[in-house]
Amino acid sequence: MALSIQSNETVASILQRVRDHFGATCLDNDRVNDCYTIIDEFHANIKEHVATKLDTCQWFLEVVCEDGKVMLEFDYPGPRFDPTKASPVADQPIETRPVGGLGLAIMSQLSDEMNYCYQNGTNKLTVTLDTTTPREDDSCL
Repeated sequence: MALSIQSNETVASILQRVRDHFGATCLDNDRVNDCYTIIDEFHANIKEHVATKLDTCQWFLEVVCEDGKVMLEFDYPGPRFDPTKASPVADQPIETRPVGGLGLAIMSQLSDEMNYCYQNGTNKLTVTLDTTTPREDDSCL
């Protein structure tokens, strides 16, 4: 399943299209809900950090469910930015923590694997989750 998404779309509409696909393909469990959270965080980052620098911003999401795994492939325009190399979130109270990085930390914590590449002005982030086993660390960030 591949979706073409505009940065001004609501996350609710994006998730509804993904839910429609998951209903026929994947189990409805906590790991699938993690996929929804990752998509939500990714969309928020696109709106905040990419779309504000472009006249229009379209990104693409491919969802593949196979052998108990869900692969989310995000393709988006813009300068090279590798989310897998983001600085770790400081272990500080939220009131004193600098703004930024929490969404990427959440995505990293919820996924089993994240891979990134950049080619011809397009960033590609692939996030994989194993839906057959619970996350090892199910604690809050």
